[in-house]
Amino acid sequence: MNNSGNGGVTPTVDGVGCGTEDVVAGMQDAHLDYRDDPCGFVRDVLGADIWSKQADILRAVRDHDRVAVRSCNGSGKTFLAAHAVLWWVATRPEGVVVTTAPTLRQVESLLWREIRGAYYRSEGMIDGEISKAALELGPRNFALGIATDRVERFQGFHAGEILFVVDEASGVSEEIFDAIRGSMTSRHAKLLLIGNPTKLYGTFYDAFHGQYRHWHTIHISAFDCIAASGKSELAASRLVTESWAADMAAMLGKDSAEYQIRVLGQFPSAADDALISVPAIERAIGRWVAKSDARSSKGARKRHRTGDDSAEVIVGLDVARFGNDRSVACARRDGRVLALEAWKGADVMRTSGRVLKFAKRNDASIIVVDESGVGGGVLDRLREIDEVESFGINVGRAAGNRERYANLRAELFDGLRSRFDQDDIEIPNDKELVAELSAIRYFFTSRGQLQLEDKRKYSGRSGSPDKADALMLAFSEHAVHGDMGMFLLETARL
Repeated sequence: MNNSGNGGVTPTVDGVGCGTEDVVAGMQDAHLDYRDDPCGFVRDVLGADIWSKQADILRAVRDHDRVAVRSCNGSGKTFLAAHAVLWWVATRPEGVVVTTAPTLRQVESLLWREIRGAYYRSEGMIDGEISKAALELGPRNFALGIATDRVERFQGFHAGEILFVVDEASGVSEEIFDAIRGSMTSRHAKLLLIGNPTKLYGTFYDAFHGQYRHWHTIHISAFDCIAASGKSELAASRLVTESWAADMAAMLGKDSAEYQIRVLGQFPSAADDALISVPAIERAIGRWVAKSDARSSKGARKRHRTGDDSAEVIVGLDVARFGNDRSVACARRDGRVLALEAWKGADVMRTSGRVLKFAKRNDASIIVVDESGVGGGVLDRLREIDEVESFGINVGRAAGNRERYANLRAELFDGLRSRFDQDDIEIPNDKELVAELSAIRYFFTSRGQLQLEDKRKYSGRSGSPDKADALMLAFSEHAVHGDMGMFLLETARL
């Protein structure tokens, strides 16, 4: 399909008369010259005005395999991503682009609305058949928009030159990112993530933090848009204004998470209702990594030693409650996590044998089990075997400090929070553990007691908190204020 008419005038290429099919082929061949000039393609072929940060994104996609862009509202990131899609498919004879977003509405109404608009504004400079979320230039030369509700839709894309574009990347599930990574096997596969930095976990967050060495990252704040010089009037009309930024500051407050995300394009220092802050988690990871690096140079025998080698090793065990949940064991000595191990299945005998092997491998002297539900059967079996001292804690029971906490789980997690805040804990850079810890939310009951968000809501946001619960149990001896931790173990011994 060619969108432009010629008004009865015979088209020419370099002054030579030709038919419509010939001129289209000539146009498409001419686009190949823009393979390494995305900014020129957007300017000359698509006739679009872009500003400096948008140009930086285009050049980054050209030069890097993985690009992540965190941005304020109104920076033109989706507009730019649409033009990047057209540049890729039009300048590569077998170029393929797969785009996605958290919902089908976002796929069709945001990014692909911009793609369709740019395509039609090109007035026939780009060939092909376009629909609501697809553009086909040839059997092996196309762009496609896919929603994220079915992971299998992302499998099987292995084109030689393929670009994945993920819009609103903070909201896309890790299963989708896993599928995309599995399709990036060719030499010229690339990935572009764009979005507001709304979540403190996941692939988009990791691109700017723990995995930043593997990404080219770009940050755009509202004040970058406002201060940028050389913008055309048209480009400026699409960008955030100074008055909007001032209104957001007045309404939300500059310290609010919403202001940090929407105006500054920053990941919030913590969600307003997050129990454990991300900076505290990152410091705990930094201490763990630093000591691991130092010990590795002194030999394997000391690699897992902590500052207090005489401290006993304690294992926390969170037992799977349902078929899709996992049992997780966490071993720690003093303030340092030694190991984490997860497995599926709630069978009492299998779980008992697995945690015993884990405890012996880490020289543990104590196993602390959440004895609610299936955990009660595991605790009975461990006591029957009697190879490692085992204790049960029902985290749903009343807290030691009933005025301050709604239940024991809230009390134990608040004690764990205090370890993070006081820099008294070291944890490995386990992405699932980090996601679970940073996703714990709290509120206060009508009596002023601290209560944690219901696990069902928590699981829907970032998966079941198996590793976080195992960590909490491993630190339960000293996790609560006063002598409550020792009281739990001493009463369990009776």
